[in-house]
Amino acid sequence: MREMRNWILRNWKKIAVTAGIAVAAAAGVAALAVFVVAPAVKYGRAGSLEKQGDAAGAYEVFDRLGTYRDAAGRKQGLQAAAMGSRSAESMPFGGYDWLVLEERDGMALLLMESIQEKRLYHEPGTETLWAGCTLRAWLNGPFYGSFNVTDRARIAHTAVINSGNAEYGIRIGAVTSDYIFLLSLEEAKLYFPDDAARVACSQDGRAAWWWLRSPGMVPDLAAVVTGSGTLGYAGNGVDYYDRGVRPAMWVKL
Repeated sequence: MREMRNWILRNWKKIAVTAGIAVAAAAGVAALAVFVVAPAVKYGRAGSLEKQGDAAGAYEVFDRLGTYRDAAGRKQGLQAAAMGSRSAESMPFGGYDWLVLEERDGMALLLMESIQEKRLYHEPGTETLWAGCTLRAWLNGPFYGSFNVTDRARIAHTAVINSGNAEYGIRIGAVTSDYIFLLSLEEAKLYFPDDAARVACSQDGRAAWWWLRSPGMVPDLAAVVTGSGTLGYAGNGVDYYDRGVRPAMWVKL
């Protein structure tokens, strides 16, 4: 033991230098993981989402990668493909006017042109996600039932991807089956070229905030689009009564 202590005392400078090099090397590896490996993993994930048909999810990841490799170009390509698929900008359906966001395989993704009405995202105002909120139940119950039999037959039962909130690192990954739904944060990015295009008016003709199905920064908040068309990633309380509803649906053409 004494010999070991004496050796350490004689060689403490060498030991300190060696330890410092090891710490620096570890820090360098960590930095490499953050600045090189992490973007590469995200880039690969975006490509996988694109192959799986989740264009909105892929667009979000490419957008967050910024200038990494060809992320900006692939992001623009996804948006151009969605917008270029439309044979018309809008169409009437079921007594309402709808924006055509995308056409694919004889189907069209529609979003109500104006705000249908203002409702709470979740009636009790407690923590919830899209799968369990009362707004989803209303859209797929009373609102869906308000269409006639012919129109209901054209509304597709859709597997809706709920990917969470990338801004706050919230991941859900759940899929719900809905006739009618709200757009997600990712879809609200993909299908609109800028904030101005996302602006929607309520029945009084004034621009109003509207709900998205994505969660906010915590479970009792839901993401929104503001009156100026910006995306509210942080979200609003699910019991806000003055937020608008813009139903979305896939219909057979």
